[in-house]
Amino acid sequence: MSRERECVTVTVEILHETENAIKVFDYYSEEEVWLPLSQINSIKREAHTDQADIEVARWIAEKKGMI
Repeated sequence: MSRERECVTVTVEILHETENAIKVFDYYSEEEVWLPLSQINSIKREAHTDQADIEVARWIAEKKGMI
């Protein structure tokens, strides 16, 4: 599997959503981060909260300081 296709799961708080991206608060880096939806494989939302586990491309998680 190429490095670009590897994914990681991170827990975030979803702050804002657009047609092409989501803005999240990343608990690991304690930063607000924009992520393109094209780099997200899945979003599993927690009931009644803005918290979610997202499966995102490893390269962008590393670039954004999320892992």
